[in-house]
Amino acid sequence: MGTATVTLSVIIVWVATCLLWSSTFLFIKLGLRDMPPFTFAWVRLAVAVSVLGPLAIARGGWRSLTTRDVAHVAGTGVLLLGVNYGLIFWGAQFIPSGLVAILQSGTPVIALTFGWAFGSEEVNVRKVLAVTLGVLGVTIIFGSQARVSGQQAIAGSAAVFCGSACVAFAYVWLKTFGQHLHKTAVTALQSFAGLVPLMLVALLVEGGPLPSQWSAAAWVALLYLALCASVLAFWLNYWLLARMDASAMLMMGVAEIPIAVLLGAVVFGERLPGGTLLGASCVLAAIVAGLAGQPARRLSPRASPEQ
Repeated sequence: MGTATVTLSVIIVWVATCLLWSSTFLFIKLGLRDMPPFTFAWVRLAVAVSVLGPLAIARGGWRSLTTRDVAHVAGTGVLLLGVNYGLIFWGAQFIPSGLVAILQSGTPVIALTFGWAFGSEEVNVRKVLAVTLGVLGVTIIFGSQARVSGQQAIAGSAAVFCGSACVAFAYVWLKTFGQHLHKTAVTALQSFAGLVPLMLVALLVEGGPLPSQWSAAAWVALLYLALCASVLAFWLNYWLLARMDASAMLMMGVAEIPIAVLLGAVVFGERLPGGTLLGASCVLAAIVAGLAGQPARRLSPRASPEQ
């Protein structure tokens, strides 16, 4: 009976975490109605840091960080939560939230390519197939957007895809050089490192934040992304990791796409062209091929809230 109870709890938490991650794209789109993208991104990180920072200090994980560790973690934070957030929030202005989810979901496949470059991934037929399907899917998506949307949509898609590449590079780099580090301290430091350049860009391009002009919906989106999609989802990831194989956790990347597309259709009335859905199918197949057969304990979940 105890095992059955634990199994049911794990399933419930897995579904809840998957819903949290897949809904981030919807709330990004919602907040962008009132907040400029770079301001939205850095304020979200600021709220998350205000929670993660004290947690990291209380747990004491930061004491084990060397100067080299800090450099590695801060560098990945700039990419993972600085450049990536800036590109996602900017690009999401011009494309449907479901498409943002599709382009971001290709991160594991891009990570395979970086893994080969760093020597942390072995080249085999299955992984070559995964990368090929991923490239095919993204090509189809961009071709479809070029036919049915304007130049802004293509630019937005390119920005989000480049954000995915930043996430993949940061994960592979941290997996190579920082697996020994305390996760809460890593996330807090990454969030702060990403916050600083985002805030500087926002102040330069968009000016100071104007909270009095933000609607209630924008505030809900901001707090949801900072507290639920970042802090809470991050904690749930590691709760799950202690109770299930990491390979099963990473399958969230597959489940998130149809949920995000459905949420965008229901809430915003988004309709993705057929070519985009075909490309998404290729990306899904690439993710499954990339994860299939992986040794469970060599995989790592989202080490930080990258969405």
